Amino acid sequence: MTGFGRKQAPGFTLIELLAAMAIFSFLAVMMYGGTSWIIVEREIIMERQSRLADLQRMVRYINDDLSQLQRRPIRDELGRDQLPPLLAEPGREFIAELSRDGWRNPAALPRSTLQRVQYRLTDRTVIREYWPVLDRPLGMEGRVQELFAGVEKFEWEFLDQAGEWQPVWPPLIAEGAAPTDLPVAIRYTLESDDFGVIERLVEVPR
Repeated sequence: MTGFGRKQAPGFTLIELLAAMAIFSFLAVMMYGGTSWIIVEREIIMERQSRLADLQRMVRYINDDLSQLQRRPIRDELGRDQLPPLLAEPGREFIAELSRDGWRNPAALPRSTLQRVQYRLTDRTVIREYWPVLDRPLGMEGRVQELFAGVEKFEWEFLDQAGEWQPVWPPLIAEGAAPTDLPVAIRYTLESDDFGVIERLVEVPR
């Protein structure tokens, strides 16, 4: 007597098996979607942190340069005329050019601690350019630092001794002013894609 009187072993029906596979697939998709979103969100946060670090670095460079302005004019590249210690006027390819002190020299190189620095906006990127000597000869290339990209507007204003904001420096009309005079303060405004409008005011040393 084969098969009679023996209990049949319990098992899954085909419908139960298909239902279990469907639930497992749904959970797997949900887990994958959640994991991928966490990865994307992490990349967004890291990118924003990197952009914030670039912005802070740019602000630090500008503030350091402006807080160490010096009344040191320079000779132009032809050696004929003097350029003021701070120069910002329409028609030039740069926003501002200035002489600053405090150029660190840890290697004790035979050079001055004074430095000529230029800021410009090129292809929506804030550029800082500097030269190894103040009175640079014709053809000497500056050393370029790309500080911050994605910039729509980058403007500087200068507070004169009379308490008036000037869009250029030296001012076009300034009675009794000398070419080596410096503003009382400098305000710069930057408009970026991801941080909006940023404004900083820096007092110039007397």
